[in-house]
Parts: sequence; C-alpha cells; structure tokens
Amino acid sequence: MNYLCECQDLETFVAPIVDNNGAPLVAIVNTTRIGSHIVRSIEMPLRVIINATIDSKFDDKLKEDIVSSKVLGKVNNKFDALQQKMDEHIGDNRNQITEVNQDIATLRKEMQELKNLAKTVNDMNTRVALSACASHTTVSPPTTLKFLDIKTSEGITNQHLTSFKSSGVFVCEVPGLYHISVVVMSDTNSAYVKISKNNRELLRGNIDNYYTAHQLDYHSNAAIVVTELQKGDTIDIKPGSKDMRIHGGSYSCLTIVKVT
Repeated sequence: MNYLCECQDLETFVAPIVDNNGAPLVAIVNTTRIGSHIVRSIEMPLRVIINATIDSKFDDKLKEDIVSSKVLGKVNNKFDALQQKMDEHIGDNRNQITEVNQDIATLRKEMQELKNLAKTVNDMNTRVALSACASHTTVSPPTTLKFLDIKTSEGITNQHLTSFKSSGVFVCEVPGLYHISVVVMSDTNSAYVKISKNNRELLRGNIDNYYTAHQLDYHSNAAIVVTELQKGDTIDIKPGSKDMRIHGGSYSCLTIVKVT
C-alpha cells in the first residue's frame, strides 16, 4: 500500500491512499493532540535538566553555607578561649589590682596631709604686720574707727589693705596667733574704745578723768590683746557708749602683728 500526504492543515488533513491495484483509498487523520505530545516530549527532558541544574546550585550554596558555618564556629571558639584566658588573668590579678588601688588611695591621703602640713608651715612662716594711725575726728557708736594713715603693711594684699582703709575692719588672710594693740588719745571724759573680733568684744580701753581734773585737754589709754585668728576673721575698733573726739596723727594708732 502506497500513500502520499500533502499536509495543508496541521490539525486535520486528507491523505490519498492507493492499493496495489491502483485503486484510491481515502483516510481521515486527526492531528489535534500531536502538538501536545511533541511539547510533552520536549518538556520532560528540559525539566530534568533544569532540576538537575537547580539541585547542583543548591548543593553548591549549601556547601558554602556549611563551610561558612564551620569557619564562624572556629572563630567563635577562638573568641571563647580568649575570653576565658582574659577572665582567668583578671581573676588572678584582681586582688593585686585592689591592693594597688588601696595603696594609691593611701598615698593620696598622705600627700594631702603633707600639703596641709606644708601650708600650715608656710602660714607660720608668713609675716603679717599692720600699723596705721587715725585722723582728727569724732566717732559715734557703733561706727568703726578708721585708721587711714598706713605706717607699716606686711603680708596683706592690696585688696584687703584698701578695704581696711575704707572700712576700718581688718580681715585675716593668714591664720595664726595675733597681737593686737590700740592707743587712742581723746579729750572725752569717761569714754572708751573696744577691740572686737567678729563683732564680739575682746577688750576695752577706758579714758578716765585724771587729766581733765588737772586741766589737761587730752589724755590717752591703750588696749592690748592676743588672740587666735582664722582666715576670714575680723578685727575692728569702735567707741563705747558715747561720742568720742579722737586726737589723730601719731597719737591714736592701731597695731596688728601675727606672732606665730
């Protein structure tokens, strides 16, 4: 049997068939599912190739992850070992560090004590002296008597010296034992002056009427005291209970000297 196919339609075509005697035969063939079979025959090998490729890439990636994990694990292990050694080292030396810190604290305390002692010795060796005289004036209580004429000044800053001249108040800058004396000449009978420390009376010097009874105009008296002064303590001279006429110049003067 011989046949000739002239395919004009991919889905349905007519194929003439001739037998051995030359008689024509006609067969109708349906090709609708032939395309899907062709696609399927191509698809299956492709899927195998793609899956194999994906599996291969996945295996490579998995291997990389595994290697990375192993490397990180080794690094972490090294860090853990290093941390352990550091902890052991710190633990062994913690007591020594504590002792060193205690020694340092003790040395600092001793250094501060030495500084304080050095300051005390320096203060003891610092000379402080003030001698000043008043002007002719009348002073009413509780006004402080001012000594404007500075005769001697030692160990007193300009700031405090200026303040003393304007106010009459001596402010201690260097702690120590001080000798304080004041001599005042006045013609006011039964008047007196008082030496005050921090506004508290230490001593007074009274003016009696002896010279007045003998027809002398002016007479003087003195008040002398020794006291311990700390930095910031004040000394001032004030009249007592009445107005007091002061004979100035070198007749009425104040002297303050640091003894030790």
